[in-house]
Formats: sequence, structure tokens, C-alpha cells
Amino acid sequence: MAGFFDIVLSHHKKNKIRAEKYGVFKASMAAAALLTMADGKRDLREDATLTALLKTLEDLKLYRTGDGTDMYSDFVGAIEKDGDAGRAAAREVISAIKGDAEQAALVGAICATVIRADGAVHETEAQEMDHVCALLGLDANTITALDVDARDNIYD
Repeated sequence: MAGFFDIVLSHHKKNKIRAEKYGVFKASMAAAALLTMADGKRDLREDATLTALLKTLEDLKLYRTGDGTDMYSDFVGAIEKDGDAGRAAAREVISAIKGDAEQAALVGAICATVIRADGAVHETEAQEMDHVCALLGLDANTITALDVDARDNIYD
């Protein structure tokens, strides 16, 4: 009988952690969508990079990959449908985690990875990255200085 209670307790702990990390999960999907759409078009390499991050990062692995890609696609779709309203909704989600430095830094690192997925950072992407960092309360220079190149791990 103790085994059953151990399973229930473990499940409860995992759900509690999921609830605590949901803000960073949602902010990560919103930020990735903003950066993906910064140059006006969705790039499959950026999509693939985000999918790889969903499968790799501990805070994101708490959720099903499909849940993340669906949420990301919803943000992208909202931006495609009505750029101003879609971006405003994504920015609101990102702003919600500003007070948590650890979560903000994780979102910033995710952004630094996604922004480089296609091998080049366009001016509009750099501007959007600066804006996202400001929403998170991060120094954009610190985040953009991260040497993040996940292409070799994703496109082997």
C-alpha cells in the first residue's frame, strides 16, 4: 500500500512544480513567437529549435512537447492575424514573470537560442530581442552576448 501513496505523492509534487513553472513555460512560448515573427515570417528552423528546447530544458520538459508547440503556434497565429494585438498579448504574458530573475533569465536564454536558429540575426529581430529583455527586466547586452548555437545539436 505504501507504493500507491508514493506514486500519488510523486504525482502531486510533479503537478505542483508544473503549476509553479507554468508562467515561464507560457512566457517562453510567447517570446519565441515574438522573435520568430519579428522579421515578418515564420521560419522552420526557429520552429525546430523551439521543439528541441522543449525536449531538452528541464523547466520545459515538465510539459508535453505538443502543448508547447501548440501554444507557440497560437501566439504566432495571433500575430499573423492581427500583429499589434497578437504582439500585445504575447508581451503581457512575458511581463508577468518580470519579478522572477531566474525565470526571466531562462526566457532570455531561450530567446537567444531561437533568434540565432536561422544563422543570422536581422535588425528587426535584434530590436524585438531588446524589447523582450526590457519586459523581463534583463540587460539585453548580457543576453545577446550568450554564445548560443544549437544548430549542430538540432540539424545533425
